[in-house]
Amino acid sequence: MHRSEADQQLVCAACGATVDPGARVYGFAPLAVLCWDCSLARGGRYDAHEERWTRPPSVSDLAEPER
Repeated sequence: MHRSEADQQLVCAACGATVDPGARVYGFAPLAVLCWDCSLARGGRYDAHEERWTRPPSVSDLAEPER
């Protein structure tokens, strides 16, 4: 893996899993994301046809990662 690829990887704010930047995630702050599984587990609903979150997952208990 090149350094530029490593710099682009994100970490799920809930479970700590590394998330590929091309994966479908829920972003809730400039650098904070939830992975797909955590997004759904926290009540999020994604409409693939409209390509948007129709119900956002709950993130009120999560802190934005430090830069």
